[in-house]
Amino acid sequence: MTDFNPFDRIVSYNNIALERIRNHPFVVEAHRAALELETVHRWIFCAGRESRSFPTILENMLKLDLQPAVRTVLEKNLNDEYGNGNPEQAHYRHYIHLLSKIGLSETEFDAYSERAGIKLALDMADWVSNQQDVGIAIGYMLVNEGMTPITYGAVDAAIQPHHPNLRTQFFSLHVQVDAEHLEQLYDAVQFLLPDGEESVKQGIELGERGMAALLDEAHGVFRQPLAA
Repeated sequence: MTDFNPFDRIVSYNNIALERIRNHPFVVEAHRAALELETVHRWIFCAGRESRSFPTILENMLKLDLQPAVRTVLEKNLNDEYGNGNPEQAHYRHYIHLLSKIGLSETEFDAYSERAGIKLALDMADWVSNQQDVGIAIGYMLVNEGMTPITYGAVDAAIQPHHPNLRTQFFSLHVQVDAEHLEQLYDAVQFLLPDGEESVKQGIELGERGMAALLDEAHGVFRQPLAA
């Protein structure tokens, strides 16, 4: 690894983090079609909450002192999150549309009681977006966008046994869009190296922790409140 250039090291570091996400019990059991329906629904609630907050995270990041190429990547991402001018195509609204297809309402989404996992994920994202190190912000984004094919592919497999008549482009659409975002983020990383290598790695670590915490909650780790 010592022979790698800084960019190769970042790609490797992110891939290793994503591999750990791929081995999370939620993802493994999803591919085995071993998740209860409640668990699948809880993921939609948690991921939807994270998606609803994501435009604000990007807006905060855009307040940082950014190089033009990095700013362009984040602005493109933000426009996609907002549905490129169509409010009903805003990314978090896709979760609401998915819920309606499986017999759940937006009221149930709003009423979901957040536990420690999604709270940690949202708090960490908020902190990352408000601190002043661009490398940390971009590193966080690398994990956030890179895990989409892993988690969405897993949930797509897990939901079908419970909703065999479900027909939706929800999963494939998000995988396609976030694959483009990830490629653009890697282009942006080039402008932060070599000085920002350690910051980007720190952001990757934080992003992995937040995404793992979200999956922990979806998997039911925090289902029971702590004893008084």
